[in-house]
Amino acid sequence: MDTRSPEGVVVIPVFWSPPGTDQFPGGYVNGIDRYLADVAAASGQQDNVYSVLTEYNSTADGSTTPLKYHITAGSPIADTSLFPGNGCTPDSDAFAICITDQQLRDELARVIQANRLPMGLGHFYPVFLPPGVETMDRDKTTSASSFCGYHRLFGQEPDEVVYGNEPFEASNCDGGQSPNGSLALDGAISTLSHELAESVTDPNAESSAWLDHTDHEIGDICAEDYGTASGSVDPAHPFTTEYNQVINGDKYYTQTEFSNWSYAHYGMGYGCAQSERQATTDPARSPEDIAEVFSEVTPNTTDKNDAEAELRVTVYDRAGDPVSGDAVNFTAYVVSGDGACGDFSASGARTDDAGQVTTTYTGSSDPVTCALVAHEARGGHSGTSRIYQGKAADTAPQAVATFPSTLEPGGAARTFTTTFTNPSNEDIRGSQVEFDVYASDTSKVAVDHSDLHVSYSTQGADGPFTTLSLHGSTADGSAIYGIISPKNGLTAHANSHLAVYFRMSAGRTLPTNSTAPQLSLEAYLDQINPASGAGTTIADTYATDVRLVPPQPGYLTAWRYVGIALVVLFVTIGIVFLVRRSRSRHTADPH
Repeated sequence: MDTRSPEGVVVIPVFWSPPGTDQFPGGYVNGIDRYLADVAAASGQQDNVYSVLTEYNSTADGSTTPLKYHITAGSPIADTSLFPGNGCTPDSDAFAICITDQQLRDELARVIQANRLPMGLGHFYPVFLPPGVETMDRDKTTSASSFCGYHRLFGQEPDEVVYGNEPFEASNCDGGQSPNGSLALDGAISTLSHELAESVTDPNAESSAWLDHTDHEIGDICAEDYGTASGSVDPAHPFTTEYNQVINGDKYYTQTEFSNWSYAHYGMGYGCAQSERQATTDPARSPEDIAEVFSEVTPNTTDKNDAEAELRVTVYDRAGDPVSGDAVNFTAYVVSGDGACGDFSASGARTDDAGQVTTTYTGSSDPVTCALVAHEARGGHSGTSRIYQGKAADTAPQAVATFPSTLEPGGAARTFTTTFTNPSNEDIRGSQVEFDVYASDTSKVAVDHSDLHVSYSTQGADGPFTTLSLHGSTADGSAIYGIISPKNGLTAHANSHLAVYFRMSAGRTLPTNSTAPQLSLEAYLDQINPASGAGTTIADTYATDVRLVPPQPGYLTAWRYVGIALVVLFVTIGIVFLVRRSRSRHTADPH
């Protein structure tokens, strides 16, 4: 958008709330207005999230110029015109009205004309709707289950209209923090921050501007990542009233935005920034700072109403150690399909000594794919897993393996394959394969990673094979693990398979047991957000028990001994027969 005009980007909020319908709760409209005034007043500073926009540029008439952090707060519009008839069917009794994107566009065009408001790439119109109103995007997804907001553009240059859809959400669109006393308000502010930043860098989502290789905008890449909080406004409730932005003296909790500079300089897990100052400063952190949230839902499908799954979330610090006592809260939203997600057994919990929290998710009867989001408070990071309900299970990633049932310490390497299937129509990018070795349930043998040698190939059974770097041990319930993760990640292509071929051998010093398994092998397809470092397991082969058996004595197996003995016997008999026959001929010779 045009950030270099005298006013920069002018943000004009429209609050559409007819009389006789549900109204915005107290403080909601004033809270939005105050936020926009603060963002405008802080224009040009480097210490809030909008300063990250200066890393991006605009190309026009053959010249490229960097964007500026230049925002002007326009006068808010109170739109009291009646809602049109339902353009879509409300998803539940919680909504009396359902408005389509086209109906929203028509109303905004009427408001702009009636008030003689300016258009073009220097203006942004976020439209806020009160409780009880559901909206439907042009792709048929709805605010009831799929999105917290979006931005689009209509009209022709130079009179195009850049706008945002901001439906009222009482919860599920926030990071679990309410420094301004209302999850609905603080969630709406974070959504507004997301859509405004994306609109400035990509005003026309249909003809992309700044997108990554997975077609995500700068807000999508860091969605649900907030970064470390600066403090809390209420010491009595420190894990629910945190803030991470101080803008013009007021405190907010909004998501981060993607920084090309930080990711290019500091790599994996450093792509999401709270400000340009943070992005361009050496991000040396204390080892105790939160580094990663990893989530896994088991199983990843539900096939009937009220079917349950376990969501396990682990929080790690930068030293790689689990973090205990961290508050984690859970939300769910629809990724694809028509319907609603289910519920959690608890809305939140604190991590235990292993850095984990576990909750039960009970699926609904609707055939939808849901994102299960875990927000942790201490570092402001989130992990997201997907679960496939009902018929949506047909698109769930799957994993199978041909793990061996025996392994011979000191013997030849065993070969096996892990195959991950992606039956959906979308590529799964940024993936990695994790190979784990555990002690079996009955084993008391501790195996160290140095006792095993594993190599792998992603190019076929004939290789080339690469040695897999292993870590850890099976002692004390831990695991030996190795991760296959090329620089840009693996891709499980749509409607295709991702196969990884392995060769594995064990050191000759390992004890053997021909009857009881000592090890369990398991492999996972994980997806990692390289910007935030958050990860989730997409598919799991589940464990296969392996017995460590005495190696056979080289090539001289028992059967080969028998074979050799038979050969020697027949050769001896043949020689004796020939000698005797030779002697017989000599005796009978008349000469």
